[in-house]
Amino acid sequence: MTEMAVVGAPSPNGSGANSSDLIETRGLSLGYNKIPVVRDLDLHVREGEVVCILGANGAGKTTTILGLAGELSPMSGEIHWLGKPVKSPLHVRARQGLAFVPEERSVIFGLSVLDNLRLGQGDVDAALELAPELRDMRHKRAGLLSGGEQQILTLARALASNPRLLIADELSLGLAPLVVERLLLAARRAADRGIGVLLVEQHIRSALAVADRALVLRRGQVVLQGTAAELSSRTAEIEASYMTAGPDEDETD
Repeated sequence: MTEMAVVGAPSPNGSGANSSDLIETRGLSLGYNKIPVVRDLDLHVREGEVVCILGANGAGKTTTILGLAGELSPMSGEIHWLGKPVKSPLHVRARQGLAFVPEERSVIFGLSVLDNLRLGQGDVDAALELAPELRDMRHKRAGLLSGGEQQILTLARALASNPRLLIADELSLGLAPLVVERLLLAARRAADRGIGVLLVEQHIRSALAVADRALVLRRGQVVLQGTAAELSSRTAEIEASYMTAGPDEDETD
């Protein structure tokens, strides 16, 4: 397949960024054991918008957000967080308003739903308003919840801390369509309250339905980007890029 053209013109400063950017990368390269997985990545997330990273397994999606969260050090390039270059680890960025939801569900099985929410150091009542289905389960052990309920709990706990930026990796992995819709809608509503949201997703149509912008990674590089409206008319092209990822893709994502 021929490489897909990149949609949209860059901003005058070459980065597409502006003063309301929460996080931005400039020529970012990331990898493992000195082998790059993501190369020369430019992206930014503003307040009040949902940005989705799309791509096949191994495209570099998880590697990208591990770098943005502070779990993986850049090989080259820069990450700017809240307008300044940053090299601090995740726990420091978390104190500054970055909420990170990894692919693995991060509930503590032996604790109740209520105690899991309390661990988030946010407003428990706000969390239950975001996820009212948890209210009747609040005294139930988290390990007894379904996979979808555990993911809703994880997301509600993260959002109840009122972060500046939410980064979430594959919220919908292995979940029923109705749960996927519920999770993505919660992310959209968070953005409508002013939170910046960066989602890694494989469900193209569901992701674009809630996103403002999206980019497609292939072999660690952006091959397509634009507004959700623009990319919604090119889903067949995006799906084709998934099918032609090739066996030599990195397997860490």
